[in-house]
Formats: sequence, structure tokens, C-alpha cells
Amino acid sequence: MFLVVAFAILLLDGVYITSIDVGPSYLALALVALVGVAYRCLRLGLALASIVLTVGLVGVICLAELILPSAPSAAALCIPILVATVLLGTWAGLATLALGGAVIVSVALEVTSGPASHVVILTFGLGGLVLACAVVLWHSFYTVLDWSWTSYVEAQERSAELRKRQVELGRLNQSLVLAYDQIRQTSAQLERARQAAEEARRLKSEFAASVSHELRTPLNLIIGLSELMVVTPHANALGLPDACRADLEAIYRNACHISNLIDDVLDLSQIEAHHMGLLREWTSLRDVVSQAVATVQTLFENTGLTLDVDIPEGLPRLFVDPVRVRQILINLLNNAVRFTEEGGVTISARVEGNQVVIDVSDTGTGIALPDLPGVFQEFWRSGEPRRGRRGSGLGLAVSKRFAELHGGNMWVTSVLGQGSTFSVSLPLGDPAVVNDAELTLSYWQRLEQQTTSRSTVLLVDPEPEVLRVFQRYLDGYQVAVARDGKSVAGLVEQSAPQAIIAGSVADRDLARRSLQSADPTRQGLRIPIITCGLRTSKNIAQQLGVLDYLVKPVTQQQLQRVLRRIGRGLRELLIVDDDPEMLHLLTRVVGALMPRCQVRTAADGWQAIDLLGEQPAQGILLDLLMPGLDGYGVLSHLRHDARLAAIPVVVITARGAEDDGLVVDSLEISQVGGLHVGELCQWIRAGLHERPGRALVSPGPGDPSGPVG
Repeated sequence: MFLVVAFAILLLDGVYITSIDVGPSYLALALVALVGVAYRCLRLGLALASIVLTVGLVGVICLAELILPSAPSAAALCIPILVATVLLGTWAGLATLALGGAVIVSVALEVTSGPASHVVILTFGLGGLVLACAVVLWHSFYTVLDWSWTSYVEAQERSAELRKRQVELGRLNQSLVLAYDQIRQTSAQLERARQAAEEARRLKSEFAASVSHELRTPLNLIIGLSELMVVTPHANALGLPDACRADLEAIYRNACHISNLIDDVLDLSQIEAHHMGLLREWTSLRDVVSQAVATVQTLFENTGLTLDVDIPEGLPRLFVDPVRVRQILINLLNNAVRFTEEGGVTISARVEGNQVVIDVSDTGTGIALPDLPGVFQEFWRSGEPRRGRRGSGLGLAVSKRFAELHGGNMWVTSVLGQGSTFSVSLPLGDPAVVNDAELTLSYWQRLEQQTTSRSTVLLVDPEPEVLRVFQRYLDGYQVAVARDGKSVAGLVEQSAPQAIIAGSVADRDLARRSLQSADPTRQGLRIPIITCGLRTSKNIAQQLGVLDYLVKPVTQQQLQRVLRRIGRGLRELLIVDDDPEMLHLLTRVVGALMPRCQVRTAADGWQAIDLLGEQPAQGILLDLLMPGLDGYGVLSHLRHDARLAAIPVVVITARGAEDDGLVVDSLEISQVGGLHVGELCQWIRAGLHERPGRALVSPGPGDPSGPVG
């Protein structure tokens, strides 16, 4: 492009030269050369190119003065001044005016004969005017250009940043898509895991029920026969030696303990609870330790080990589940025997702060230091025992869990080759209401506050089974029992329960009448009444149309109670069971309780029907699960026979309708005077959003947040 422009200028100059003169051609060529040089210097920097252009323009003007002396070339100084001011700044324009003006004036004075003042005024006057105008106008123009350029640069940077962000958003979107796919896959896996867990829970329940059925009958025989030999009033007539009698007592105690454990396993499989419940009661630690020691005393005597008990007098009573604490001690004592060859075991207790610490120390092999962290892990076992079989590795883990359920802890200290000490801490008082502020109080002050502040629910006329369920699984609440309307009113006034629980509609009406007959100013009128019909043995007996419903193992006290309900003058009784040993046991127990009663036995349902057809009995003890005609068939036959329909029947079974689980068919919440809309919504929210159990607590006075647990 530059060459084309230069060629055009030369062509025009050639035409001009031929017509007029050669001087302007030199000026044009000089300008073309100047532009070329300035363009080349632009690569080295804008400032250098601007200086070259300014100096070159001054030189061209001087050349014009020399070639065309008659023309006012000095006036052209405004051009380099303007160029310098715009490109290099005000000071460059001022320097161009001074230096360039001096050079041009000196050249002009040499070639012209006119007055010097005219040349000076024309050069510096016009140059100064152009400089002033350029400074004034260019400042604003430069500001606009600078802002425009800055805006352009910022726009370019933001555009680049935007493109970068778009790339990042694209990557993030891709990552979100991948994360969504992973979440969907994880959700599907969780759903499959949940279904597998539900199936495992169902299988666990079926397994627990099946195992309990297999255990109950032989356990019933062990308990029943040992009870006949050592507990009944005629035990001395057997002439048992003291050693044999002690062994039988140990068998009886341990069988009863196993029976309680079987009941707990069934509770876990039947009751929808998130943890194992504790049947807490105020218990003497000395009594619990004595029972545990009596259970394992024979084992220590047979192994030649000593068992010392150091429980101080005046130790505070504990609010614990004695069965669980006794199980902890039995596990620790059995474990100590397996790993101890000489010496023995010592049980001691002490009070430390707000808890009681029980130590079980042995002189056994001890545990290596690296193995101590894994002692309470499931299925952990340390070496080979010195005697007996290796355990399952669950005893210590289960014991620690029982201690933690009480709000305590368990730990071990051991020296290899010298022995081990297992320590169990149990809180004093009720741990469900202990808080940090109470830790600064003395034990007796704290115990008094806990006793008075523990939340209470009132259970109206409960069956023993219902009372046991609520005492065990309604954690953090004291369950008070009211047998009649008078006791309902008295307990409401005395303990201010948060709710009243009724097991039937009749119990609900009893509680409502008691509240309505009380002083209207009492707050008890605003206590909600929760009616829940829990399926119990009594309900099952009513559904079957029998006198009572007993689950194996059956104790002598239970049999004595049901036999009295059948009639004190009972002379003839029919026992129906497919297990010959169970028939033998029940016959022996009935004979011991009612010597004048004649007992007939039947091994199945058809034989029982035949015996009843020959001679109706005054009462029947009936097993439900039998080959051929089962107990349900016998009951159906009795209901359809007018001669036999009135015979009282007591069901004794190891597995039957109770395997459907201890559930509630309906739940009703009522209140004297009705529930306000706000209270109703609070109960509904509690049932929808809170964990099971929290909805059983009524809103406190003035508490807008709804039920709390």
C-alpha cells in the first residue's frame, strides 16, 4: 500500500514538474521518505516513531523554506506541533514549538529579505495558538480515548474470562451429570440394601421365633423338674444330699436366667424398637453381685480358684436393669475362669463422682498391650484359654453394650502374665435426666432432683405384660400405675403426668371420668389420654375363647394361678401335648399342686377328642402346635359340641399366635374438653416427623413447639 501511494505521488509530481516546477516534487519525495522511515521506526516503539515523524516534519518545513522562499512555509510549523502534542504530550509540543520554531525562523531569515518580526510572529504566534488549542482540545479527547481503550481492554478481558467460565461451566455440568448418575446408582443400591435389610429382619424374626420354639420346651422341662425337686414344699422328702441340692439350685437359677434371655430375644424380634430396652428398677448392687456369684460359685469350686467379693457397706442403690448387670458380671467371671490357672478373681466396687465403678480382677495370663484396643470388638478372642472351650468372642462386646445402654462404660487394664482388671461404670440415679449443671451437686441432692423431675406417664389398670413393655421401652419416663378411678385422680394430682395411657376403651373411660370428677381448676383436665390396645396374652386368650394363654416355659406359680381360676374343687384335668416329657412334667406339677386331682393325658388332638367324648373333664391344658389335629382344631371342636363348650381351657404353647408380634391395632389420642386445632396439628406433626416414641409425650404448658421427647 505504501509503495502504491508513493508511486501515485511520484506520478502526480512528474505531471506537476512538466507543467510548473521541480521544487514541490522534492517536498513530496521528502514526505514519502519521512513516512517510510517513521513507519519502520514504529516497530521499535511508538515514541521513537513519533519523534522521527516530528523532527522529519520540521526538516521538511525547513526544506520548503529553502526551495520556496516566497511561500509562507513557516506557518506549517503547526503541523509538527500538533503531531508532537497528540502523540508525545504537551511538553513535546512545547519543545517542538521552541526548537522547531527557532530552526525554521533562522532558515527563513536566511532566505528571505522581509522583516524578521513578521516571520517570528507568524511562526511562534501561530504555533503557540495551535499548541494551546491542541492542549485544550486534546485533553478531553485523550480522556475519551483512554476510557474507550480501557473499556475495550476490560471488555476483551471479560470476554476471555467469560469464555473460560463457559468452559468451566461445561465441565461442571458434565460433572453434575456424572454425579447425578452416581447418585441414581447409589440410590438404587441403597434401595436394594434396604430391601435386603428388611428381608434379613424378617428372617431374623422368623429365626428367633423358631429357635425360641425349640428352646422353650426343653427349658420348661429343666425349670419345671428342678423346681419340683428344690423349690416345692415336698423337696425335703426327696432326701437329696446338700451337694446335689446346691447343684440343682444352680441349674434352676441358670435355667431361669436363660429363660429371661429368650424373652429378650423374642422382644427384639417382635417389638419395633430401635434399641434393646432396659427394665430399670432401684437395685442393690450387693444383691446383684451375690446372684452372679451364686451362679458361677460351683465353677470356681471345681477349678480350685478363689472368688472374693469386696462390696462396701452403704453403697447407694442403682437405677439399673438387674438382669443385664448380672449378665455382665457372669460374662466377666466366666471369662476370668477360662484364662486363670492359679489364684482367683476379686469383685470390688467404689463410688467415683457420679458413678459406681465395679472391678473384676483376675490373676490370669493377662492381655498383651497391642491387643488391648481390640478387646471389646465382636468376635475378638485372645489366645487359647487355660481351661474350657474358646468363647464366641461376643461376651465382652455385648457386656460393653449393656453398660453403655445404662449410660456407663467398660474398659480393661492388663499386664501380660500378671492378670487383667475389667471395670464397669454405672451412673448413680437416673442417667436419662442427668445434665452438666447437676454434676456439681452432691450425690444426694442430684438424686433428689432426678427423682422429682423425672417425667411420668400414668398407665391405667395394665396387665403385667403391658406394664413390662412400657417400663422397658419407654425410656426416660417413669411409669406410674393406677388400678382404679381414685388412684387415677390421686396420681394425677401428685405426679402431674405428661400423658395417661389406657390399654382399652374401658380404661380410657375410667381415666376420663376420674379427670372430669376432679376439681375443674386442676391442670389434669388438659392431660391427653392415649388409648392403645396392645396385643397381649390376655387379648389372645379372648380371641381364642380360652380361660388363659401361657407361653413356655411355664412356672409353678402360673400353673397354680390358672388351676385356681378353673376351680378350687378341681377333680379331673385333661393335659394335651405331643411331647411325652412335657406331659410328664405337667402331670408332676399338677400332682404336686393338687394331689386329689385326677390327670388324664393325650398325645394329640384326636386322642383328646376321644377322651372327652368318653368322659368330659373339668379343665383342659392344651398345646396349640401338634401333629394331626392341632390345638386350634380341638378348640373348634369344643365350640361346636354343646357338652364340651363350657369346659375351661388353658393354652400352653411354645409358639402360636404371639408370633404375630406385640403390636397395637389402633392408637387414639383424646383429651377432656377436646383437642384444640393447634394441639391436634402438634400431635400430627410429631407423628409424621419425629422418631417413634416422641409422639407419646404431650406438649408442655405453654410450649408452642409441640410434643417433645
